[in-house]
Amino acid sequence: MRIVHIITGLGDGGAEHTLYKICKYDNSNEHIVVSLNGLDKYGPLLEKLGIKVYCLNLTIISIYKFIFLIKLIRLSKPHIVQTWLVHADLLGGVAAKLCGVENIIWNIRYSNLEIGKAKFFTIIIINLLAKLSFLIPKFIVVVSKKAIKVYEKQGYDKKKFIFIPNGYDLAILKPNNFQKSDFRKKYSIKKEIPLIGNVARYDPKKGHLNLMHALSLLKLKNINFFCVFIGSNITKDNLELTSEIERLSLENHVKLLGQNNNIIEVMNGLDVYVHSSIYGEGFPNVVAESMACGTPCVVTDVGDASLIVGKTGWVIPPNNSKKLAYTIEKALNEIGKEEWNKRVNNTRLRVKTNFDISIMIKSYNTLWSSIHKKMT
Repeated sequence: MRIVHIITGLGDGGAEHTLYKICKYDNSNEHIVVSLNGLDKYGPLLEKLGIKVYCLNLTIISIYKFIFLIKLIRLSKPHIVQTWLVHADLLGGVAAKLCGVENIIWNIRYSNLEIGKAKFFTIIIINLLAKLSFLIPKFIVVVSKKAIKVYEKQGYDKKKFIFIPNGYDLAILKPNNFQKSDFRKKYSIKKEIPLIGNVARYDPKKGHLNLMHALSLLKLKNINFFCVFIGSNITKDNLELTSEIERLSLENHVKLLGQNNNIIEVMNGLDVYVHSSIYGEGFPNVVAESMACGTPCVVTDVGDASLIVGKTGWVIPPNNSKKLAYTIEKALNEIGKEEWNKRVNNTRLRVKTNFDISIMIKSYNTLWSSIHKKMT
């Protein structure tokens, strides 16, 4: 089958990374990728795989470029058009329908919509997509189980939802003791100090400040720990973060490391991963990635974080620094004990059993085949 993927952009995001993995690991179909914006991070990586990548470089909605998108779909002669993210669902879905493509699949990545937090224009598009969901897509792939209820309330056609969670290559994501010790040496963190970590770009919904408050409570109880914060704009130049660190007297307990693309090194380096998001998550990749490396997680109950963790870690309500501090303390107290070793093993096993890359690829192939067979 020839599948044309239309995506809002190819920057450093979860949807983009999942699309890249589908193109990399699925050898049964021909994939073509159309970005409404530029090549960004994943464009060159897709091209290295031999995938045809087209970029529209849309800055504003252009009739000329929309017509070009229609021509591109027609020339590609796809068996299936799969769109990713709301802008692509709208533009790509309408363009494919105008081309006469019957097999259209939308892909939803948002799990939570809140007026005042989601962009106003995004809310307008989602309300429009809710009406179009009865007319355009054959199916709507949802990465988060919680998102299904959210989008049903928004008015989407509930009969079309298909849950396909993200998948991970466990031949790459795996425990590595050398990387564990090397990570500590790189940042001069003593071996005997329990190491906590958080990986997320700087954004209010990621809950960095709430986590800082939780760490200050641990410090007040004289609990031994160190925490690294990793992500874009997580540096000393971020005045909001550095002033909070100074205000809470956490200078000797926290490091801001900025962006680090070597997620395997990071997750192997940590003892406990803390996912502190307040809202807006779908299926947080970093939680599953840390678990694949054998690193137990403390997560807030946002998106499908609790589904990923299951009984292998700890789940708490979002935006509650006292409960977060208490739960991190509980996790740290378990390190080195027999139950900790069992937890580490079960953490990786849960990802292997439920979220291996082969499971995701098989799910997509089953969906694509079921649609294509009905048309032949």
